[in-house]
Amino acid sequence: MKHYDVIIIGGGIVGLSSAYYLGKAGKSVLVLEKGDGTNGCSFGNAGFVSPSHFVPLSSPGIISKGLKWMMSSDSPFYVKLRLDVGLMKWGWQFMNHATTKHVEDSKQLLVDLSLLSRELHSDIAKESNFPLQNKGLIMLCKEEATLAHEIELAKQSVELGMEANVYNTAELKELEPNMNIDALGGVLFKVDSFTDPVGFMKHFPSLLKQFYVTIQYQSAADDFSFKNKKIESVFVGDEQYSADNFVLATGAFAPALLKKLKLNLLVEAGKGYSVDWTNPTSTPSMSYILAEARVAVTPFADRVRLAGTMEIAGINEEVNKTRANGFLKSIQEYLPDYSFDKLKNLPVWAGLRPCSPDGLPFIGRAESYTNLIIATGHAMMGFTLGPVTGLLVKEIIEEESTSVEIDKLSANRYN
Repeated sequence: MKHYDVIIIGGGIVGLSSAYYLGKAGKSVLVLEKGDGTNGCSFGNAGFVSPSHFVPLSSPGIISKGLKWMMSSDSPFYVKLRLDVGLMKWGWQFMNHATTKHVEDSKQLLVDLSLLSRELHSDIAKESNFPLQNKGLIMLCKEEATLAHEIELAKQSVELGMEANVYNTAELKELEPNMNIDALGGVLFKVDSFTDPVGFMKHFPSLLKQFYVTIQYQSAADDFSFKNKKIESVFVGDEQYSADNFVLATGAFAPALLKKLKLNLLVEAGKGYSVDWTNPTSTPSMSYILAEARVAVTPFADRVRLAGTMEIAGINEEVNKTRANGFLKSIQEYLPDYSFDKLKNLPVWAGLRPCSPDGLPFIGRAESYTNLIIATGHAMMGFTLGPVTGLLVKEIIEEESTSVEIDKLSANRYN
């Protein structure tokens, strides 16, 4: 049985970032990834690095909007009700946190995490020679109420030290002369960046080769051996691996694996979809979110990625064609050149994002096991917060002062 300083379960951006910083610290690390390293949410997302997203998923108005959206089969947010104790507990906490107070209590923490992670993203991009585009993100709005809301967020963003600018219809057209835009206005958050997540995730493992890091694909963790509040080893089929510390970074699949350790974690899978359009009719110069439709638009070197929806429906990665078509149809309302007829036959990717009930990730040691660190629950911010989460995991294992105060991120906060 081979022994490592740290075994990381999960080879997405959080798992690889943890391996990166632990490897730099001289630790021997094994990363176990159940897939082949070419899929998952770290690959299929919009590629945003977004400090401007400081409002957690559970926020004022989301409950009333959610109830309205649940009446529509193609809405941007949907919760599929099922008889499940975990979902009921999650839903109760979600409703309790959908308050102005929770947003106020959380936004500085999310900004601190995101700004540090943006710096780390930039460092990794330079080291891997893979570009990070520092062009900002525009929230594109069609309705007055939505634009007013985004303008208020822009004011808060400025107060938090992040520059933002408001544009009217004419100014948007000047900003994007090659795009046909139909919108009332928009807000540019200049601090935001983007990159191609597929290219990033393909380049990232090469950085780990200089350290004592082994990445093992097609290696699903099946079970654990543990004794006296300490995990001794993990099983992958007939193979067994031991370590001093274990990191669980399996995203939406974390709760099922934690049950083998007799632990519960309030994480629900939030399904999202994306499509890639090569040779589009027109290509934006920067990234966008179509605000009311909640659709992301990201220009990569060889294609444009369109991503959207949040479907809380358990562990189910099947593509719901009605919901996929719903988000694709909404795009032409903002970008007339992106008609549904041009998009409807593009292959649709689906993936499961790990959603905590309060919109904050779980990062920290599990109270029941002295050598288990949990790192999941990032929802739509997983790609943004991957590097800072990896750094925090390293600091926790090394028993260092953390770069950001993480008491509110405790893995045990709902136990």
